[in-house]
Order: sequence, then structure tokens, then C-alpha cells
Amino acid sequence: MIGADKVAAIRAKAEALAGHSLGDNGDALTEMAARAAMAWCNREDIPEDMEVVIAALTVSLAEGREAVKSLTRGDTSVTYDTNAGMTGLASLAALAPWRRLGQLKEG
Repeated sequence: MIGADKVAAIRAKAEALAGHSLGDNGDALTEMAARAAMAWCNREDIPEDMEVVIAALTVSLAEGREAVKSLTRGDTSVTYDTNAGMTGLASLAALAPWRRLGQLKEG
């Protein structure tokens, strides 16, 4: 589990990036982004330098950002990237410096 102090630190950074409060769901969104980042990076910890990237992921989740995947003008067709909340501007690829390879388990 992620400690309350870590969630509070990341949330503060996310709110500074967003320029406003994340509201009642801020802690839940922050923890969700942190867990996704930890899983993707195969980590059980969050180094302080990694907090800013997780904060950016949190803002993406909070604001429900969607990226346009394709656009057709004749007869108007817009397709959205449904993964944009986690892979848009604040993508998981930004976590690459903290990513660890998985390890084989014995037994």
C-alpha cells in the first residue's frame, strides 16, 4: 500500500500542475495513478523524482483528457483514443527512467 504521506505529496504536486484542487476524489485518483505507475515500472516504491510524473498522470485522470485519434471532415467522424487518460501528455513512457525488468520467481 502507498503511504498517506506519499499520496499527499503527489496530490500537492498534481494540484500545483492543474492550478486547482482535485476535489473529493483527489486522493483516490492519486493512489490509482501511483499504483498504475508502480505496476508498469515493476516497483514497490516511488522515488521522489518519480512523483512529478505520477502527479501529471493524476491530472490527466482527474481532467478526463482524451486525445483525438483520427478525424474525418466529410460527414464528420471523430475517433478518440480511449487510453489517452494514461498515455496522453503525461504518458507512462515518461516513467521509463524508473522502470525495472521483471524478475523470475523461484519455485
